[in-house]
Amino acid sequence: MSDKLKVLKGEPQTNDNGIGNSPSVRQGERTVLDNPARRPWPFAPSDTSPLAWWRTLPSDAFGDAERQHLLTTLKQIDVLHGSDDFAAALEGDPSAAIRVAFALMPIEKLTLKADIAMTALQLCALERNATAALVLAQVLGLTDLGHSFATDLAASWLVYGRRYAADPRKFHEAETVLLKAFRDRRRYGDDA
Repeated sequence: MSDKLKVLKGEPQTNDNGIGNSPSVRQGERTVLDNPARRPWPFAPSDTSPLAWWRTLPSDAFGDAERQHLLTTLKQIDVLHGSDDFAAALEGDPSAAIRVAFALMPIEKLTLKADIAMTALQLCALERNATAALVLAQVLGLTDLGHSFATDLAASWLVYGRRYAADPRKFHEAETVLLKAFRDRRRYGDDA
């Protein structure tokens, strides 16, 4: 029997160990959303499963140790009855990870399947793939993450992606569209 986590199509995708559940925000560390640079980040890697880091940690929270932990975590997962794209995403294929992320949109419920797929995308972004970072930012900014830091997370991945963009002009155009979507979503009360 394999030590890998097996995810079966059609089975419940959350468990009682916190995977799929929203992280709790530490009391006393919440400050005004309008000034993210002046406040401490409320989540740490030790607060939750590596599969939830995509929705709790900004890009600058990832050093070599965290990247290795994500890689090790994904290597221990088998997806049964999953698509070829899902399997390729778990192997680090950025194009497949992007297709899987778009196929999940809109993410209406945080599930184990979503956490696995988005962790694969996050790992691709951390490999300096600007497009993966852009898509991760889009998903973060348009998904109810169960906390009020979605816009800050999305912004951190936009900055990260911009740093590695092959064509900064095109990246900036896509970034502008996303920022407008985030502002519109927030204006209409859909932000977490």
